[in-house]
Amino acid sequence: MKKKDKQDTKPAKPKKEKKVKEKKPQVVENHGITGIGTDYTVYILSRSQKLLALAAGLLIGFVASYIYLNNTIVSILVGLVAAYKAPAIYTNILFRKRQQDLRVQFRDMLESLSNSYTVGMTANRAFHAAYSDMTVEHGPDAWITKELQLICSAHDNQGLEIKDMMNDFAQRSGIDDVRSFAGVFDVSSNLGGDIAKVVRETRDMIGDKIEVELEIQTIVTAQKNQLNILAVMPLIMSLLTRTFETGGGGGMIVVLLKLAALGLFVFAYWMGTKIVDIKV
Repeated sequence: MKKKDKQDTKPAKPKKEKKVKEKKPQVVENHGITGIGTDYTVYILSRSQKLLALAAGLLIGFVASYIYLNNTIVSILVGLVAAYKAPAIYTNILFRKRQQDLRVQFRDMLESLSNSYTVGMTANRAFHAAYSDMTVEHGPDAWITKELQLICSAHDNQGLEIKDMMNDFAQRSGIDDVRSFAGVFDVSSNLGGDIAKVVRETRDMIGDKIEVELEIQTIVTAQKNQLNILAVMPLIMSLLTRTFETGGGGGMIVVLLKLAALGLFVFAYWMGTKIVDIKV
């Protein structure tokens, strides 16, 4: 009995607490004061776009690796890694394209607003006229057309000020030029400044920046094309040298040399993309 009592009085060992894995923070989109605006600072792929990116990454990774290394297992692994990385790469491509399209469309909107203010239109009429112009020029599904429709609808139906809607659009746009215009437009509306002059000068400034960007892109287009051609050269060289490969130790040496060369090439290609990616 005593031995049993002693055993009962022993303190129980504390249970190890299970480590709780930290969940990745979810992206919270800013839909603005109306609750239906688009957040241009983030890009979330649709299900079909994700499937397309995964399939393209898997296919490209597998085919390129198989041509280069001639090993099915390694090619499958490379394809899976490429499929894992593909959605992020595709998201970045679509995000940058949308930002560029929005900037060009915003410049065209300022052109329309400038013409309207020059003939003495009020802000309300000028934005309605810009909405009609952008619908004709870029189509009803263009980003700037949807934003103008949202601005006009919120002003007409909810009584929101146009300057407040412009500030809301600027916060969601993620574009410095839009933020600068919205800030100056707000001050000019409150203090009764020359809004026509503000719109005209902003239009000229953004137009000049876009023109410079287009000229730079034209200059570096040849270099980008050469860089893309070089990306295929390791695969072509691998096919040409396939007959020189031998089995045993010699084959292993060839594989190791290929991996080392591929690593150097990937680094050089990455540096080349950074060099030709010029921002204004």
